[in-house]
Amino acid sequence: MSIMIEIASTEIKSRSGTSARTGNTYSMREQIGYLHKGELYPERIKITLEDNQQPYAIGKYQLAPSSFYVDKYDSVAVRPVLVPKQDEFPKVAPRSPT
Repeated sequence: MSIMIEIASTEIKSRSGTSARTGNTYSMREQIGYLHKGELYPERIKITLEDNQQPYAIGKYQLAPSSFYVDKYDSVAVRPVLVPKQDEFPKVAPRSPT
């Protein structure tokens, strides 16, 4: 199974506030994407962007290996980092006449 994430808009939603648990202020920037995992309909997801990160361009992406990490509980966690999806079949350059 192949996972593909599609970005359909460069719009970013921002939210900020104060953490009830720590009292620290926070700011989050998110972009909407659609997770395709081989089912009939994709699922809508939120992708968190870094503070100065530009939004992902409209297109199709796959998860970068750096998306996966070990969290503080020694469990596998995922924070999506997207890279442009490679074509399923590489394009072959036309042959020159001989």
